[in-house]
Amino acid sequence: MTKNTFTFAILTFNHEAYIIEHLESIRFLIENFGAAYNVNLILADDGSRDQTVALAERWLLVHGELFSNIKILGDGINRGTCANYTRIWPLVEGERFKITAGDDIYACVNLFEEVEHLKHNDFFSGLPLLLIDGKIRDSRATIFNILATDIIYKGKKFITRLQGISSINTPNLFCNKKFLMDSELSEFIQRHSVTEDFPMMVKIANTYENISFYQSSKIYVYYRRTSGSTYLVRGSDFDLDKLKVFDYMLSRETNWLKRLRLKNRVYCYKLNNKILKKLLNAGYYIYLFQAVASALAIYKAFSKTPSNTAIHQAHYDFIVKKASAFPNSHQGQSIT
Repeated sequence: MTKNTFTFAILTFNHEAYIIEHLESIRFLIENFGAAYNVNLILADDGSRDQTVALAERWLLVHGELFSNIKILGDGINRGTCANYTRIWPLVEGERFKITAGDDIYACVNLFEEVEHLKHNDFFSGLPLLLIDGKIRDSRATIFNILATDIIYKGKKFITRLQGISSINTPNLFCNKKFLMDSELSEFIQRHSVTEDFPMMVKIANTYENISFYQSSKIYVYYRRTSGSTYLVRGSDFDLDKLKVFDYMLSRETNWLKRLRLKNRVYCYKLNNKILKKLLNAGYYIYLFQAVASALAIYKAFSKTPSNTAIHQAHYDFIVKKASAFPNSHQGQSIT
């Protein structure tokens, strides 16, 4: 029986403190759920100034047999987040894949099974858990808004979700392989600096008809937040990227009312006052009204997703134990 191929692609930049944990979380998935797959690994490093690539190579000397094919892109050049992201695309083999940052951690869910069940969707995503200072944290407010978003925009075009106030957890996001074949999409993403996911979704929503999105109640990735997280240290670049995307949406929108809402959103986004950003944003009032109108459905969905951080904390602690043992038990290994 021919095995399907699954590709794990890793985006790294100065992740020496986390890369072994990330790789160990991949190892866990392969050893526990991946017997029916040929698993490939791609590591795209964006010019790290630390030992990220060297540590990954050292780990692969020991565990490289887990993978059918390994590609390491580590020429020391800093291309930027978006260029580093899209250069992975031509290297992804097969229809099943996940691109994830090298400081995040895969959860203990059977990721291969999830992809098989949901691969017919253009996009699907899970619910978030944060990883902060070694602790798994459950943001119930974020989960509420993700579920509310899914109910409010159910049956509507994907671009409507993106134009309005909404919440999609992108570290847990999967997309269809067909988008990776779109050179125009790749070029569009590369016009941005540090934000690849929002431009990608907006461009796809404006290019393709009837984009399908499925919101899963499962958790696929723990999103690590540190003082060095890009969204903190390069916040102004995030803002510029978002404004570029808003301008693009405006250029594509012909409905006067939707254009007015987008212009209002852009105006509020440029404000320095955090309170006024929300008070003057008509989108928040529309979102609130829709949430109230769908309150019962949202409550039912939210009540079915109880906090289960203990299970995920135990899994992360297991991954940390494996990662911590690696440098000590393989000190004699060297890269050739």
